[in-house]
Amino acid sequence: MGQYKYEPLISIITLTYNHEDYIAECIESVLCQTYENWEMIIVDDASTDKTPYIVEQYAKKDNRIKFIRNEKNNGPLFLDVNYNLALKEAKGEWIGYLEGDDVFVQKSLEIRVNALSELPEEKRKNISMVYGRYGRIWMDSKRIDLPIPYYENPKYSPIIRNTPAGMALIGLLQGFNFIPAAAVLLNKEKLLKIGGFKQIPREIRAVDYCTWTFLALDGEWLYIPKVLYFWRRHGNSITMQYHENMMSYFIQFSEYFWKKFHKEILDKLNDKYIEFGRCVGVQAKLELAKLAILKGDFKTSGQLLKEIAECPYFEDIFPDIFKKKLKVVKLAYFLRMPLILKIALAFKRRTTEKKYAEYKPFFFKDLKDID
Repeated sequence: MGQYKYEPLISIITLTYNHEDYIAECIESVLCQTYENWEMIIVDDASTDKTPYIVEQYAKKDNRIKFIRNEKNNGPLFLDVNYNLALKEAKGEWIGYLEGDDVFVQKSLEIRVNALSELPEEKRKNISMVYGRYGRIWMDSKRIDLPIPYYENPKYSPIIRNTPAGMALIGLLQGFNFIPAAAVLLNKEKLLKIGGFKQIPREIRAVDYCTWTFLALDGEWLYIPKVLYFWRRHGNSITMQYHENMMSYFIQFSEYFWKKFHKEILDKLNDKYIEFGRCVGVQAKLELAKLAILKGDFKTSGQLLKEIAECPYFEDIFPDIFKKKLKVVKLAYFLRMPLILKIALAFKRRTTEKKYAEYKPFFFKDLKDID
Protein backbone atom coordinates (compact mmCIF):
# COMPACT_ATOMS: atom_id res chain seq x y z
CA MET A 1 0.00 0.00 0.00
CA GLY A 2 1.15 3.58 0.42
CA GLN A 3 0.54 4.67 -3.18
CA TYR A 4 -3.01 5.87 -2.46
CA LYS A 5 -3.96 9.33 -1.19
CA TYR A 6 -6.93 7.77 0.56
CA GLU A 7 -6.78 4.18 1.85
CA PRO A 8 -10.05 3.18 3.52
CA LEU A 9 -10.79 -0.37 4.62
CA ILE A 10 -13.37 -1.89 2.26
CA SER A 11 -15.71 -4.53 3.68
CA ILE A 12 -16.94 -6.82 0.90
CA ILE A 13 -20.11 -8.71 1.77
CA THR A 14 -20.68 -11.98 -0.09
CA LEU A 15 -23.83 -14.05 0.30
CA THR A 16 -23.58 -17.59 -1.03
CA TYR A 17 -25.81 -20.65 -1.29
CA ASN A 18 -24.88 -23.83 -3.14
CA HIS A 19 -22.26 -22.07 -5.24
CA GLU A 20 -19.67 -24.85 -5.25
CA ASP A 21 -19.13 -24.32 -8.99
CA TYR A 22 -18.53 -20.59 -8.64
CA ILE A 23 -17.42 -19.57 -5.13
CA ALA A 24 -13.69 -20.19 -5.73
CA GLU A 25 -13.80 -17.83 -8.73
CA CYS A 26 -15.60 -15.25 -6.62
CA ILE A 27 -13.02 -15.37 -3.81
CA GLU A 28 -10.06 -15.45 -6.19
CA SER A 29 -11.36 -12.31 -7.88
CA VAL A 30 -11.10 -10.55 -4.52
CA LEU A 31 -7.71 -12.03 -3.65
CA CYS A 32 -6.23 -10.68 -6.87
CA GLN A 33 -7.39 -7.09 -6.28
CA THR A 34 -4.67 -4.50 -6.85
CA TYR A 35 -6.08 -2.56 -3.87
CA GLU A 36 -5.36 -4.73 -0.84
CA ASN A 37 -6.97 -2.96 2.14
CA TRP A 38 -10.12 -5.06 2.26
CA GLU A 39 -11.93 -7.68 4.28
CA MET A 40 -14.35 -10.19 2.79
CA ILE A 41 -17.28 -11.31 4.93
CA ILE A 42 -18.87 -14.43 3.46
CA VAL A 43 -22.27 -15.57 4.71
CA ASP A 44 -23.17 -19.11 3.68
CA ASP A 45 -26.93 -19.62 3.85
CA ALA A 46 -26.78 -23.28 4.95
CA SER A 47 -25.51 -24.69 1.65
CA THR A 48 -25.97 -28.41 1.07
CA ASP A 49 -23.03 -28.78 -1.34
CA LYS A 50 -19.26 -28.22 -0.98
CA THR A 51 -19.50 -24.42 -0.77
CA PRO A 52 -18.71 -24.22 3.00
CA TYR A 53 -15.66 -26.47 2.65
CA ILE A 54 -14.27 -24.36 -0.21
CA VAL A 55 -14.78 -21.12 1.73
CA GLU A 56 -13.16 -22.59 4.85
CA GLN A 57 -10.02 -23.48 2.90
CA TYR A 58 -9.64 -19.91 1.69
CA ALA A 59 -10.39 -18.45 5.14
CA LYS A 60 -7.59 -20.57 6.64
CA LYS A 61 -5.09 -19.12 4.18
CA ASP A 62 -6.04 -15.42 4.40
CA ASN A 63 -7.29 -13.79 7.60
CA ARG A 64 -8.97 -11.01 5.63
CA ILE A 65 -11.68 -13.56 4.77
CA LYS A 66 -14.32 -13.94 7.51
CA PHE A 67 -16.76 -16.84 7.30
CA ILE A 68 -20.27 -16.93 8.78
CA ARG A 69 -22.27 -20.11 8.28
CA ASN A 70 -26.02 -20.17 8.95
CA GLU A 71 -27.36 -23.26 10.71
CA LYS A 72 -30.60 -23.03 8.76
CA ASN A 73 -31.41 -21.61 5.36
CA ASN A 74 -33.00 -18.14 5.40
CA GLY A 75 -33.62 -18.22 1.67
CA PRO A 76 -34.38 -15.37 -0.76
CA LEU A 77 -37.26 -14.08 1.36
CA PHE A 78 -34.76 -13.05 4.06
CA LEU A 79 -31.79 -11.75 2.10
CA ASP A 80 -31.75 -8.61 4.24
CA VAL A 81 -31.23 -10.72 7.36
CA ASN A 82 -28.09 -12.27 5.86
CA TYR A 83 -26.68 -9.01 4.55
CA ASN A 84 -27.30 -7.19 7.82
CA LEU A 85 -25.69 -10.07 9.71
CA ALA A 86 -22.52 -9.42 7.70
CA LEU A 87 -22.92 -5.65 8.07
CA LYS A 88 -22.73 -5.99 11.87
CA GLU A 89 -19.31 -7.62 11.48
CA ALA A 90 -18.01 -5.11 8.94
CA LYS A 91 -15.18 -2.88 10.09
CA GLY A 92 -14.74 -0.96 6.84
CA GLU A 93 -15.61 2.64 6.09
CA TRP A 94 -17.14 1.51 2.79
CA ILE A 95 -19.27 -1.58 2.10
CA GLY A 96 -18.79 -3.58 -1.09
CA TYR A 97 -21.16 -6.22 -2.44
CA LEU A 98 -20.26 -9.36 -4.38
CA GLU A 99 -22.57 -12.36 -4.62
CA GLY A 100 -21.01 -15.83 -4.51
CA ASP A 101 -21.40 -16.49 -8.24
CA ASP A 102 -20.05 -13.14 -9.50
CA VAL A 103 -16.49 -11.83 -9.97
CA PHE A 104 -14.62 -8.52 -9.73
CA VAL A 105 -12.19 -7.27 -12.36
CA GLN A 106 -8.70 -6.99 -10.84
CA LYS A 107 -8.74 -3.19 -10.45
CA SER A 108 -12.35 -3.03 -9.26
CA LEU A 109 -11.57 -1.69 -5.77
CA GLU A 110 -8.62 0.43 -6.93
CA ILE A 111 -10.75 2.25 -9.50
CA ARG A 112 -13.42 3.08 -6.93
CA VAL A 113 -10.98 4.13 -4.20
CA ASN A 114 -9.03 6.32 -6.63
CA ALA A 115 -12.24 8.05 -7.69
CA LEU A 116 -13.07 8.76 -4.04
CA SER A 117 -9.54 9.97 -3.31
CA GLU A 118 -9.87 12.67 -5.97
CA LEU A 119 -12.69 14.32 -4.01
CA PRO A 120 -12.22 16.89 -1.24
CA GLU A 121 -12.90 15.30 2.14
CA GLU A 122 -16.16 17.18 2.74
CA LYS A 123 -17.55 16.16 -0.66
CA ARG A 124 -16.42 12.56 -0.08
CA LYS A 125 -18.33 12.45 3.20
CA ASN A 126 -21.50 13.45 1.35
CA ILE A 127 -21.21 10.56 -1.13
CA SER A 128 -23.54 7.72 -0.14
CA MET A 129 -22.71 5.43 -3.08
CA VAL A 130 -19.99 4.81 -5.66
CA TYR A 131 -20.78 2.61 -8.66
CA GLY A 132 -19.90 1.85 -12.27
CA ARG A 133 -20.54 -0.48 -15.19
CA TYR A 134 -20.77 -4.27 -15.36
CA GLY A 135 -20.30 -7.15 -17.77
CA ARG A 136 -22.22 -10.41 -17.96
CA ILE A 137 -21.29 -14.09 -18.02
CA TRP A 138 -23.89 -16.21 -19.82
CA MET A 139 -23.37 -19.76 -18.60
CA ASP A 140 -25.68 -21.35 -21.19
CA SER A 141 -23.61 -20.06 -24.12
CA LYS A 142 -20.27 -19.62 -22.29
CA ARG A 143 -20.23 -16.04 -23.54
CA ILE A 144 -19.11 -12.81 -21.91
CA ASP A 145 -20.66 -9.52 -23.04
CA LEU A 146 -20.70 -5.84 -22.15
CA PRO A 147 -24.12 -4.14 -22.18
CA ILE A 148 -24.10 -0.63 -23.62
CA PRO A 149 -24.52 1.83 -20.70
CA TYR A 150 -27.51 3.77 -22.05
CA TYR A 151 -27.82 5.95 -18.92
CA GLU A 152 -24.48 7.66 -19.63
CA ASN A 153 -26.17 10.23 -21.87
CA PRO A 154 -25.45 13.65 -20.24
CA LYS A 155 -29.20 14.19 -20.18
CA TYR A 156 -29.49 11.60 -17.40
CA SER A 157 -26.43 12.71 -15.42
CA PRO A 158 -28.50 14.18 -12.53
CA ILE A 159 -30.27 10.81 -12.17
CA ILE A 160 -27.20 8.55 -12.24
CA ARG A 161 -25.28 10.92 -9.92
CA ASN A 162 -28.26 11.60 -7.64
CA THR A 163 -27.68 15.33 -7.95
CA PRO A 164 -29.37 16.88 -6.07
CA ALA A 165 -29.95 14.15 -3.49
CA GLY A 166 -33.23 12.47 -4.36
CA MET A 167 -32.90 12.89 -8.14
CA ALA A 168 -32.02 9.20 -8.68
CA LEU A 169 -35.51 8.34 -7.44
CA ILE A 170 -36.92 9.70 -10.70
CA GLY A 171 -35.19 6.72 -12.30
CA LEU A 172 -35.48 4.09 -9.58
CA LEU A 173 -39.17 4.65 -8.83
CA GLN A 174 -40.02 3.85 -12.42
CA GLY A 175 -39.56 0.29 -11.14
CA PHE A 176 -36.17 -0.19 -12.73
CA ASN A 177 -32.86 -0.89 -10.99
CA PHE A 178 -30.18 0.75 -13.16
CA ILE A 179 -27.41 0.25 -10.57
CA PRO A 180 -25.33 -2.95 -10.96
CA ALA A 181 -25.19 -4.54 -7.50
CA ALA A 182 -21.55 -5.57 -7.23
CA ALA A 183 -20.33 -2.33 -8.81
CA VAL A 184 -21.19 -0.36 -5.67
CA LEU A 185 -19.39 0.89 -2.62
CA LEU A 186 -21.77 2.10 0.06
CA ASN A 187 -20.95 4.69 2.70
CA LYS A 188 -21.33 2.58 5.84
CA GLU A 189 -22.33 5.53 8.01
CA LYS A 190 -25.16 6.44 5.68
CA LEU A 191 -26.15 2.78 5.22
CA LEU A 192 -26.49 2.36 8.99
CA LYS A 193 -28.46 5.61 9.15
CA ILE A 194 -31.24 4.06 7.00
CA GLY A 195 -31.19 0.90 9.14
CA GLY A 196 -28.99 -1.27 6.93
CA PHE A 197 -30.04 -3.33 3.92
CA LYS A 198 -33.73 -3.19 2.98
CA GLN A 199 -36.11 -5.79 1.56
CA ILE A 200 -39.68 -4.50 1.12
CA PRO A 201 -41.79 -6.56 0.65
CA ARG A 202 -40.01 -9.82 1.41
CA GLU A 203 -41.35 -11.35 -1.81
CA ILE A 204 -39.26 -8.90 -3.88
CA ARG A 205 -36.32 -11.27 -3.27
CA ALA A 206 -33.75 -8.48 -3.51
CA VAL A 207 -32.01 -6.04 -1.19
CA ASP A 208 -30.12 -3.95 -3.73
CA TYR A 209 -33.03 -2.10 -5.35
CA CYS A 210 -34.75 -1.26 -2.06
CA THR A 211 -31.50 -0.23 -0.37
CA TRP A 212 -30.41 2.07 -3.24
CA THR A 213 -33.83 3.73 -3.13
CA PHE A 214 -33.55 4.59 0.56
CA LEU A 215 -29.93 5.75 0.12
CA ALA A 216 -31.01 8.16 -2.62
CA LEU A 217 -32.57 10.41 0.02
CA ASP A 218 -29.19 11.12 1.64
CA GLY A 219 -26.09 12.20 -0.26
CA GLU A 220 -24.95 12.29 -3.87
CA TRP A 221 -23.56 9.35 -5.89
CA LEU A 222 -20.24 8.98 -7.67
CA TYR A 223 -20.54 7.23 -11.03
CA ILE A 224 -17.48 5.75 -12.77
CA PRO A 225 -17.80 4.80 -16.47
CA LYS A 226 -15.70 1.63 -16.18
CA VAL A 227 -16.54 -2.08 -15.93
CA LEU A 228 -16.05 -3.15 -12.31
CA TYR A 229 -17.42 -6.70 -12.19
CA PHE A 230 -19.09 -9.51 -14.11
CA TRP A 231 -22.60 -10.68 -13.27
CA ARG A 232 -23.13 -14.39 -13.84
CA ARG A 233 -26.41 -15.37 -15.51
CA HIS A 234 -27.57 -18.95 -15.01
CA GLY A 235 -30.82 -20.80 -14.47
CA ASN A 236 -30.43 -21.13 -10.70
CA SER A 237 -30.05 -17.40 -10.02
CA ILE A 238 -32.87 -15.58 -8.21
CA THR A 239 -33.31 -12.99 -10.95
CA MET A 240 -33.65 -15.67 -13.62
CA GLN A 241 -36.11 -17.78 -11.61
CA TYR A 242 -38.36 -15.00 -10.27
CA HIS A 243 -38.07 -12.24 -12.89
CA GLU A 244 -41.79 -11.74 -13.55
CA ASN A 245 -42.76 -11.86 -9.88
CA MET A 246 -39.95 -9.45 -9.02
CA MET A 247 -41.33 -6.90 -11.51
CA SER A 248 -44.70 -6.97 -9.75
CA TYR A 249 -43.03 -6.38 -6.40
CA PHE A 250 -40.85 -3.61 -7.84
CA ILE A 251 -44.12 -1.82 -8.62
CA GLN A 252 -45.46 -2.52 -5.14
CA PHE A 253 -42.30 -1.20 -3.49
CA SER A 254 -42.17 1.89 -5.74
CA GLU A 255 -45.76 2.75 -4.89
CA TYR A 256 -45.09 2.24 -1.17
CA PHE A 257 -41.97 4.44 -1.26
CA TRP A 258 -43.62 7.23 -3.25
CA LYS A 259 -46.63 7.27 -0.94
CA LYS A 260 -44.42 7.44 2.15
CA PHE A 261 -41.79 9.91 0.95
CA HIS A 262 -43.29 11.89 -1.95
CA LYS A 263 -43.45 15.15 0.02
CA GLU A 264 -39.78 14.88 0.99
CA ILE A 265 -38.79 13.92 -2.58
CA LEU A 266 -40.70 16.83 -4.16
CA ASP A 267 -39.23 19.22 -1.61
CA LYS A 268 -35.69 18.09 -2.48
CA LEU A 269 -36.44 18.51 -6.20
CA ASN A 270 -38.23 21.86 -5.81
CA ASP A 271 -41.53 20.35 -6.99
CA LYS A 272 -40.09 19.82 -10.48
CA TYR A 273 -41.82 16.44 -10.92
CA ILE A 274 -45.01 17.18 -9.04
CA GLU A 275 -47.03 14.68 -11.15
CA PHE A 276 -44.48 11.89 -10.91
CA GLY A 277 -46.96 9.73 -8.98
CA ARG A 278 -48.47 8.89 -12.40
CA CYS A 279 -45.08 7.51 -13.51
CA VAL A 280 -44.34 5.27 -10.53
CA GLY A 281 -43.54 1.74 -11.69
CA VAL A 282 -43.81 2.49 -15.43
CA GLN A 283 -40.70 0.58 -16.51
CA ALA A 284 -41.67 -2.50 -14.50
CA LYS A 285 -45.18 -2.22 -15.98
CA LEU A 286 -43.68 -2.09 -19.48
CA GLU A 287 -41.72 -5.28 -18.81
CA LEU A 288 -44.86 -6.98 -17.47
CA ALA A 289 -46.83 -5.82 -20.53
CA LYS A 290 -44.17 -7.40 -22.75
CA LEU A 291 -44.28 -10.67 -20.81
CA ALA A 292 -48.10 -10.70 -20.93
CA ILE A 293 -48.08 -10.30 -24.73
CA LEU A 294 -45.59 -13.16 -25.06
CA LYS A 295 -48.13 -15.32 -23.18
CA GLY A 296 -51.02 -14.09 -25.33
CA ASP A 297 -52.60 -12.18 -22.43
CA PHE A 298 -53.67 -9.03 -24.27
CA LYS A 299 -56.17 -7.96 -21.63
CA THR A 300 -53.44 -7.55 -19.00
CA SER A 301 -50.99 -5.96 -21.42
CA GLY A 302 -53.64 -3.49 -22.59
CA GLN A 303 -54.38 -2.37 -19.04
CA LEU A 304 -50.68 -1.93 -18.28
CA LEU A 305 -50.10 0.10 -21.45
CA LYS A 306 -53.03 2.31 -20.50
CA GLU A 307 -51.48 2.98 -17.09
CA ILE A 308 -48.07 3.70 -18.66
CA ALA A 309 -49.62 6.28 -21.01
CA GLU A 310 -50.66 8.38 -18.00
CA CYS A 311 -47.02 9.34 -17.23
CA PRO A 312 -46.44 12.96 -18.41
CA TYR A 313 -42.62 12.91 -18.28
CA PHE A 314 -41.56 10.41 -20.96
CA GLU A 315 -39.32 12.83 -22.85
CA ASP A 316 -37.53 13.93 -19.67
CA ILE A 317 -36.97 10.68 -17.80
CA PHE A 318 -37.34 7.72 -20.15
CA PRO A 319 -34.02 6.57 -21.72
CA ASP A 320 -34.17 6.29 -25.50
CA ILE A 321 -33.83 2.50 -25.42
CA PHE A 322 -37.01 2.25 -23.33
CA LYS A 323 -38.88 4.64 -25.59
CA LYS A 324 -38.06 2.24 -28.42
CA LYS A 325 -39.14 -0.70 -26.27
CA LEU A 326 -42.48 0.99 -25.60
CA LYS A 327 -43.08 1.49 -29.33
CA VAL A 328 -42.34 -2.17 -30.06
CA VAL A 329 -44.54 -3.43 -27.20
CA LYS A 330 -47.43 -1.21 -28.35
CA LEU A 331 -47.03 -2.45 -31.93
CA ALA A 332 -47.05 -6.09 -30.79
CA TYR A 333 -50.14 -5.38 -28.70
CA PHE A 334 -52.14 -3.63 -31.43
CA LEU A 335 -51.24 -6.26 -34.07
CA ARG A 336 -51.67 -9.11 -31.56
CA MET A 337 -48.29 -10.46 -32.71
CA PRO A 338 -45.95 -11.69 -29.93
CA LEU A 339 -43.44 -12.66 -32.62
CA ILE A 340 -42.59 -8.96 -33.05
CA LEU A 341 -41.18 -8.92 -29.52
CA LYS A 342 -38.98 -11.95 -30.15
CA ILE A 343 -37.58 -10.38 -33.32
CA ALA A 344 -36.99 -7.06 -31.55
CA LEU A 345 -35.18 -8.79 -28.68
CA ALA A 346 -32.85 -10.60 -31.06
CA PHE A 347 -32.12 -7.31 -32.85
CA LYS A 348 -31.49 -5.53 -29.52
CA ARG A 349 -28.96 -8.15 -28.47
CA ARG A 350 -27.04 -7.73 -31.71
CA THR A 351 -26.97 -3.93 -31.50
CA THR A 352 -26.71 -3.08 -27.78
CA GLU A 353 -24.70 -5.95 -26.33
CA LYS A 354 -21.04 -6.13 -27.26
CA LYS A 355 -19.61 -9.65 -27.18
CA TYR A 356 -16.38 -9.46 -25.24
CA ALA A 357 -14.94 -12.97 -25.00
CA GLU A 358 -15.63 -16.65 -24.56
CA TYR A 359 -16.04 -17.63 -20.92
CA LYS A 360 -13.32 -19.62 -19.17
CA PRO A 361 -13.08 -20.12 -15.39
CA PHE A 362 -10.88 -17.48 -13.73
CA PHE A 363 -10.86 -15.44 -16.95
CA PHE A 364 -10.59 -12.20 -14.93
CA LYS A 365 -6.96 -12.95 -14.10
CA ASP A 366 -6.00 -12.40 -17.75
CA LEU A 367 -8.20 -9.35 -18.36
CA LYS A 368 -6.70 -6.02 -19.27
CA ASP A 369 -8.45 -2.75 -18.37
CA ILE A 370 -11.95 -2.45 -19.83
CA ASP A 371 -13.48 0.93 -20.72
